[in-house]
Amino acid sequence: MEENQAAVAEENAAVEDFAAVAETTEEIVPPQKKRRHINRAKLQDNIWGWVFCIPLIVGTVWFVYSALIMAILLSFTRFSIGTGTETLMEYLGNYSSHIATSRDQIGTNSLGIPILGEPYSDPFVWYKQIFTQTGNMGALDANGQPIMMNVMGAYLFNTVFYMIGIPIGMILSMFFAVCMSRDIKGGNVFRVLYYIPCVASTIAVVYTFELLFDAKGVINSLFGSDLNWLGDHLTWNKITGGDSHATFLCTEYWCQGIIQKSVVVIMSVWKGLGGTIILYVAGLSGVNAATKEAAQIDGASGWKIFWKVTMPDLYPVIFYNIVTSVIGGMQIYAEPVLFWPDDKSLTTISNTSGYVSLIWKNGLTPPSEGGNTMPSAGAAYGMFLAIIIFFLTLFQFWLDSRKKD
Repeated sequence: MEENQAAVAEENAAVEDFAAVAETTEEIVPPQKKRRHINRAKLQDNIWGWVFCIPLIVGTVWFVYSALIMAILLSFTRFSIGTGTETLMEYLGNYSSHIATSRDQIGTNSLGIPILGEPYSDPFVWYKQIFTQTGNMGALDANGQPIMMNVMGAYLFNTVFYMIGIPIGMILSMFFAVCMSRDIKGGNVFRVLYYIPCVASTIAVVYTFELLFDAKGVINSLFGSDLNWLGDHLTWNKITGGDSHATFLCTEYWCQGIIQKSVVVIMSVWKGLGGTIILYVAGLSGVNAATKEAAQIDGASGWKIFWKVTMPDLYPVIFYNIVTSVIGGMQIYAEPVLFWPDDKSLTTISNTSGYVSLIWKNGLTPPSEGGNTMPSAGAAYGMFLAIIIFFLTLFQFWLDSRKKD
């Protein structure tokens, strides 16, 4: 009996030793990974996907990100076209030496800004100009002196005024989208008709609205008026017969400028309506039908169903439209320039030009036309606009996050 127990004990000890050796071996020799089977069809799809994506990636990196970095560097310099022997790349290559070097000012334009692109030690000169540059408003104060206004503030006000069309367009497009989402005859025809302005040429649309709002155009004929919407040099003094020297009453900017900008707002709303309607119609098709039916059974009115059921489901589309519209609205340029192409001066406040015009006027307009021809100045104005758009977008996303919380 004792011999059997000893044999069993020896056998158990041998098993334990073998298990210990096996564990040690597993630790020393890691298990081999199974070879993954290569899916040739999936690999081929991935290769072709990258082939089609590479041109977009390269173009974005080269024409967007590289250009952005160059513009940032350029905005802290005094580089000017045609006034030095260095090209832009050579100038940026010697960036540190240009910033560190200080020379005497040898020339200024009519605004007191150096126009020869000489390197100065102050790299923030153009950013200071954004807040200090003033322009003539085309009227005299009580002392007979020209009334001046900050150029950036005036052009930024024009841009913000044009953005009045965003909420107007959102409301109208929502209304038409709800109407078109119902089962009515010819609904698809109306969708096509409303979308046609989106694909029409901006130049053709501007020319059409010039005819509509001409002094002898259709709009004045309908209302029986003779108002020249597009440019009659009106001031509130002219309309009321007063002779006040108050800036608001005696300057064209605050009277005729408002009328001119209103035409651009009307045109922008009309032209952009179709694209927004299509997005809302697509969003309405995704509204939960079961929830709407349950609300109807509970006796909810159509208006309450729209606010409590439809609008929450439509919120992602609304948020997308607001963000993209604000970004696009801050960059308005073509429409005012096409309506009033002769507005190139930096010394006179424009009634209609948006902020983007300052980038063109400071950066590429020659001195003979009232500009500086200094891409460095245009880059600084562009960077300031980018900062504004960035913080506006950030603010909208912050509001969106608060709503979700």
